[in-house]
Amino acid sequence: MRRSLEVLVLLLACAALAAPLRADEGMWLLDQLPQLAGTLKAMGMQLKPEQIWDPKTNSGLASATPWLGGCSSSFVSPDGLIVTNHHCGFGAIQMNSTPEHDYITNGFLAADRAGELEAKGSRVTVFKGYDDVTAAMRAAVKPQMIPSERIRAIETKEKELVAACEKDGLRCRVAAMFGGGRYLLFRQLELRDVRLVYAPANSVGDFGGEVDNWMWPRHAGDYSFLRAYVGPDGKPADYSPANVPFHPDRWLKIAAEPTRDGDFTMILGYPGRTFRYRTSGAIADDVEFNYPQRIRLVKDLIDILEAEGKRGKDVEIKLASQLKGLYNTYKNNEGMLAGLKKADLAGRKRGEESRLTAWIDADPGRTARFGDVLPSIDKALAARRGTRERDFLLMWMPPPRSSSLLTAATIIERWAGEKAKRDLERDLGYQARDERMLRQRLANMQRNLDLASERSVLAYLFRRAAELPSGQRITAVDDALAATGKAGDAAVGAALDRLLGGTALGDAAARAAMFDLDAAALRAKGDPLIAFAAALRVQVKAQEDATKAFEGEMVTLTPRLIDALGEWQNRPLYPDANSTLRFTYATVKGYSPRDGVEYLPFTTLRGVLEKQTGEDPFASPPRLLDLARRGVAGPYRDARLGDVPTCFLTTNDITGGNSGSPILNGRGELIGLAFDGNWESMTSDYQFDPALTRTIAVDIRYVLWCMDYLDRAHALMREIGVEPANR
Repeated sequence: MRRSLEVLVLLLACAALAAPLRADEGMWLLDQLPQLAGTLKAMGMQLKPEQIWDPKTNSGLASATPWLGGCSSSFVSPDGLIVTNHHCGFGAIQMNSTPEHDYITNGFLAADRAGELEAKGSRVTVFKGYDDVTAAMRAAVKPQMIPSERIRAIETKEKELVAACEKDGLRCRVAAMFGGGRYLLFRQLELRDVRLVYAPANSVGDFGGEVDNWMWPRHAGDYSFLRAYVGPDGKPADYSPANVPFHPDRWLKIAAEPTRDGDFTMILGYPGRTFRYRTSGAIADDVEFNYPQRIRLVKDLIDILEAEGKRGKDVEIKLASQLKGLYNTYKNNEGMLAGLKKADLAGRKRGEESRLTAWIDADPGRTARFGDVLPSIDKALAARRGTRERDFLLMWMPPPRSSSLLTAATIIERWAGEKAKRDLERDLGYQARDERMLRQRLANMQRNLDLASERSVLAYLFRRAAELPSGQRITAVDDALAATGKAGDAAVGAALDRLLGGTALGDAAARAAMFDLDAAALRAKGDPLIAFAAALRVQVKAQEDATKAFEGEMVTLTPRLIDALGEWQNRPLYPDANSTLRFTYATVKGYSPRDGVEYLPFTTLRGVLEKQTGEDPFASPPRLLDLARRGVAGPYRDARLGDVPTCFLTTNDITGGNSGSPILNGRGELIGLAFDGNWESMTSDYQFDPALTRTIAVDIRYVLWCMDYLDRAHALMREIGVEPANR
């Protein structure tokens, strides 16, 4: 296993000298930037790699780009002001909205810092560097271990390294790169007091809605501002009126020069997941089963929640965040499935694997090192298909995918069992370091809890479970239905009457009290939903154990596969995305989606008027329409475009999690915020296509125009170093 790592490192170094990079492809680790330096300089980057991040001093531009736990962002002032996407700040907007103060519809601008609103449950984590801990992780794995023992040993060592790292407000994480070929320990400063400062009206921030989602041309002002706070002593603290703004080491400057077609761009952000090294068998499973099943289920949940939202404005607001996430997942998965089929990516991967196999078989040494890898991966994948219908549905029944009440029951029941163990023996996510966050989740869910919607969603999931084939049943559901003595929908209704009618979990104080009980005391409460979660947990645990055994096999096979690919292709390799800080580089550039059609890289305010229908999602605020029709542009007008630019395209390589990422010019100045990809490159999670893969960004000039002329956010403009024109 050490030889596998040595080979990977050697290949990376050799390939950097011997092979050209694929234009713009790659989500690179910061310690890989020196090998890209020549390419980056030639493309227009004026900074040196150590100005992005210097591991010797643990400083650089990367510390100005915090993670929001699902989105990316950037500091834009010395007083902890953060800019990100509107849809990334949507949870804070929604949590603070009521029918009387509908910030979703109308937007929000704090009159001063005292008026900034608590973004409950939000976290900001500031990058503080990372260390290579591969040797320590590898030393924990012994040759005689079976796959499940192997993954447990890796998890134990991970917990030990994290425990030693976390002090003085740091939140640490061990991340596997190259499928386990390399391990990095990331250090981040966790800030727990986050406040909503400013967000435009939804008709600006989400202009085009789901119609325009993943599409070009776009005209959304997808931005919002938050602020991070710390205690009076400068250390991370929970929300308190006495807290003071956080002072970051670095913050971004707003670009003064206009952005042009062909300009160099770079992104620092936290891409969620990519599958660039996924095999043909795994891709075929996605096409034939995973995406179709997810699309069906998400669409059904959307229909249920949309119907529930019609009961009143209060319910509509409560369900808004959940629906927004489901909408995005649905359209993404539809596009992904269509793209994978159209490109026949599974077939193309099979062809690549055939050529790789021929190369391996042509040399006895390569055969000894790599010959068993692809067959072993195929065998492991095949073993998981026998229970995939049940396993898929189980993923949607525990938290956080469906029911808040079932989420609460699952957290409380599992916590009661885990907290009795030594901390290093607990499951990941249920250690002492996680207690504050779990408590906050249980408290915050009250704001969006709607019991009628809970019942409708659970009824749907129970009916789906009742349709599962024999041999793949969910025992907890079957037992709950059988106990009613009824059949069909009558059984579902009676079971939910008992589970929801008898639970105390709808009350925030009751949830908090049960969270403090030990396992025996919790069982003695006799709460039916807790009992159901415990019964469900039996099969969830079995599924988790099977997944760990699978991961224990993959952690030895995947690094060897990537070693083989790197040696065969003779080019630099970057690890798949896994919500760790990455660097991507690119240019501003349009694209041709099909014969005879050419998309320009910029849109303008004129396009907002052209799309205007007066009905959602194309119903801009009257003031915006008046300003646009009168041609009020001020200093934000681009002379070449003849208007205020709204959005633009780049060839940056991004994925989900990059939302809110700062797009920077060659001097490291902020020119826009990434917020989407384009429909024609939905499969870029699997394979980058330089002709079609594009990042969609809101232009910082449109953000400033809205701040200046539309919402008069002049104090914030001055804070970020821009003098308003509309004084």
